Amino acid sequence: MATLDDVAAAADGVPADTDVAWTRRTMKVPWFAGHMREELILHGLDIAGDDPAAQARLTEPWMTTHSVVAVGRPLLAKGARTVRPGERIQARLRVPDADDVVITADAVQATIGMAAPGGTATLETDAAARVLLIWGRRPGNPSRICSDAGPEILGQVRRLLSGY
Repeated sequence: MATLDDVAAAADGVPADTDVAWTRRTMKVPWFAGHMREELILHGLDIAGDDPAAQARLTEPWMTTHSVVAVGRPLLAKGARTVRPGERIQARLRVPDADDVVITADAVQATIGMAAPGGTATLETDAAARVLLIWGRRPGNPSRICSDAGPEILGQVRRLLSGY
């Protein structure tokens, strides 16, 4: 953690448009330290479980922003390969008092972004569970996810949100 903190501090002196290469991808310097923090939080949950402390860390607004803006497209890549020709998946992941995460995919492309709440939510959940879903994970308590979308749509969304 100390080394990560030192690297993040050193990155402040690097131009913001500089790419950091890793895992066959690149990320701009300003996003990299946040990404490493997010990975530590997610893997901490993988090891220690979905407890209140993990949920509090996942609820931080920057976790959703980073998950959508910085790594959203790579997170959808695996699931997007399962979209069949002619199939179109659209989903709104809603959290009270926050923007929706909007996901669309067809056989050609998949997109993820933030939008003001509107229309019917596909899934309604808490902020921590939504971050887990974006990363292809599920909360320890499935009752934290609510939906009236039906099994076909929920299956499509689950397939799309299958993580790396």
